[in-house]
Amino acid sequence: MSASRPYEQQIYDYFFVPKPKLNIKLLLIGIAVFIIGILIGGDVAIFGVLIGLILIAVPILMYLSAKKKYDSRPSDSQMDQWLTQDIEGIIKKNSLDKLGLDETELVGESLFIPGPIYWGINGLNDSDIVRRWSNDGTHYKYSVYNLQIFHLTNSYLAHYSCYYNWLRHTYVNEATNEFFYKDVVSVKTLTTSSAYTLRNNRQLVNSQAFQLKLSGDEVSVITNANELKTSSVMDSKIDKVVQSIRAILREKKS
Repeated sequence: MSASRPYEQQIYDYFFVPKPKLNIKLLLIGIAVFIIGILIGGDVAIFGVLIGLILIAVPILMYLSAKKKYDSRPSDSQMDQWLTQDIEGIIKKNSLDKLGLDETELVGESLFIPGPIYWGINGLNDSDIVRRWSNDGTHYKYSVYNLQIFHLTNSYLAHYSCYYNWLRHTYVNEATNEFFYKDVVSVKTLTTSSAYTLRNNRQLVNSQAFQLKLSGDEVSVITNANELKTSSVMDSKIDKVVQSIRAILREKKS
């Protein structure tokens, strides 16, 4: 567990602690042995009853122990809070350093888009690319994100991107760029075609995406799809990015 992330094990548990299942087969065997012991009678009955009780107790105790661990996993809102907190750490350290920027040069709040990843990425172990259905049963939480960060300065839009492994708090394929406001053609969300094979072997054909289009270049990241089912919290973050960039473009181009 990282000293900087005392909740790292809890993040891991959220994704990997299995949902508890009662061992019905062992339980039924225990009940059968218990009943047979009673029916036989005599000294053998005591032994049979004891064995039966043990076989009944073991799966029940194992289930209760597993359920306790499963129920102690973080809440969905806590996971959202930790993800935002960890990304904000990357914003303040990695992205500004890589772009050679100081916070005093910024003219607005730094913006970020975490695009969910559920397909193979060079530089990442496939075993780290996981997702899990949320506790409230409405969406998936992801362990890896295509992270896009935007910093607003007086004369240009600074851009940092990476693939962020939330489980290990590491990042690969970092890249930076600078876009002058006059070169930005549009910023929007749209439905686009895609061609990814997901970890569950399903095909991602159509998806929702964020797109920043420029003269001769563009930044595009998949944000949601029927097969991805991200949370409304993530959707609101994307809307905020679009609105904020549009606002500064209106200001700088007026």
